[in-house]
Amino acid sequence: MSFLSPALRYVREQREDLSMREFLLELEGFYRDRLAKSSIRIRVRSDQEAPMLIRMNRGKLTQVFGNLVLNSEYWLKRDITAGRMSSGEIDFETAPPFVKVWDDGRGIDPSVEVALFEPFISAKARGEGRGLGLFIVKQLLDSESCHIGLVPERNRFGRLFKFQIDLRGAIRD
Repeated sequence: MSFLSPALRYVREQREDLSMREFLLELEGFYRDRLAKSSIRIRVRSDQEAPMLIRMNRGKLTQVFGNLVLNSEYWLKRDITAGRMSSGEIDFETAPPFVKVWDDGRGIDPSVEVALFEPFISAKARGEGRGLGLFIVKQLLDSESCHIGLVPERNRFGRLFKFQIDLRGAIRD
């Protein structure tokens, strides 16, 4: 876990070549059992014919995708507990230079979709979130000349639901 330590600047800035497919499969393995306990499945879709190699700090990348997983987990668990759905799914899809991340929940509350990546923006109940997760994701990606946004596609509830991460700034040729 030393790669997550903010006190170790040299570790924070150390970059390595990473296969996005392999990184996401490791992430899937890490979260699989935890999510399964809440009836949530995690799945990686990747075109093996078009591998995506990036050069980035593993800790930053872990924080980015970990925040997205935890966000999806929170909302899916709420819907499962409330009986609005019996199970959920979190999906990752690589399509160089992009990674799309979404879940099959209700999607993003329209009241926050425009300012979603700003600090202190959250649709979570008071005391359940600080509204910093997606802001941190954006800042971490910006520091690597990469970006995150929402795909304009709407789900069956008429809400935006899919994140797209543009990794062009980190792509290895």
